[in-house]
Amino acid sequence: MIAVDPADWGTRRRRRFPPEAWATLVCRAVWDETPDVRTFLLAPADGSRIEHDPGQFMTFRIPTPSGTVERCYTIASSAARDGGIEITVKRQSGAASGDLHDNLRPGATIEAFGPSGRFGPVSWPGGRYALIAAGSGVTPMLSMLRTAADRGIAFDAVLVQVSPDHADMIAADDIAVLSRRLPGLVHIPVTTRTPGATRPDADLLARLIPDMADRTVLCCGPQPFMEMVRTAARAAGVSADNYGEESFDFSSPLAEITPTAETRQRTVTFAKSGKSFACPETSTILGAVKAAGLPLPSSCARGMCGTCKTFKHSGEVTMAHEGGIRQREIDRGFILPCVSRPLTDIVLDC
Repeated sequence: MIAVDPADWGTRRRRRFPPEAWATLVCRAVWDETPDVRTFLLAPADGSRIEHDPGQFMTFRIPTPSGTVERCYTIASSAARDGGIEITVKRQSGAASGDLHDNLRPGATIEAFGPSGRFGPVSWPGGRYALIAAGSGVTPMLSMLRTAADRGIAFDAVLVQVSPDHADMIAADDIAVLSRRLPGLVHIPVTTRTPGATRPDADLLARLIPDMADRTVLCCGPQPFMEMVRTAARAAGVSADNYGEESFDFSSPLAEITPTAETRQRTVTFAKSGKSFACPETSTILGAVKAAGLPLPSSCARGMCGTCKTFKHSGEVTMAHEGGIRQREIDRGFILPCVSRPLTDIVLDC
């Protein structure tokens, strides 16, 4: 049992949880969604408030027997509630998720970075939505629905939720309540392993969402699933401006370009440690850091999570990110080494 501060029941002025630095969250509660999916309620240890947009994620440092790893999890809770966040985690065969399931209990702490990312109605504004999710990919959709319900937003959305069977349908009871609070919400559960079920494809999506071309489509799930949805959306007439997706499948980092004899070598220097190493203009700075055997925190390697965000004292880079850094941070001199290639010699604050 955790002792409760009487002030937690009242209203008090709180500072903002720092979105650009690692800070500590305390686990306040844990509950099971399905046999292998668990939700964790996390609150800032210093009592600060967490401001986020529905669809954003946070990066977590997770201790494992083989060392600390960093993983990204979408915030599943309402953006209208800033006292803490909920993450809904499926137990996987590898490290991280299993350690969270086994060790993150009420009273335990965890280091977090963010919120980060550009996914959801703030980045993809529209009047009508098609939310298409598979498995734990429903978590950003839950944040959108919960935010709309808490703020009284008239949210016109079709939610197609794909799971192996009904027992694996995450937050099914909560979505039923949200459907009553949001008259514009149509929830379509799709199972893939029940008798007579088939895997979703473009034809099924066309039948389930016949007006898809008139909606903003947001998709989250495993990579093959999102590729299918993306193809189906294009075939239905959804423009690129009206289609967004989020994935934490980091198995395919930004590809390195093979250097040639004409490739210029740049020098990258870590200002604090004084370490320097060569980085071809065709390589990402993170790739060169790893090749040099130097430490630099990173997670997605695709410019999404913001974990490797580093201040650049001098030099020029080319950088193509996917939402892991804000424009104001770029203006101040920060870069994401995972998606930055050097144009000149570089000095980083490491």
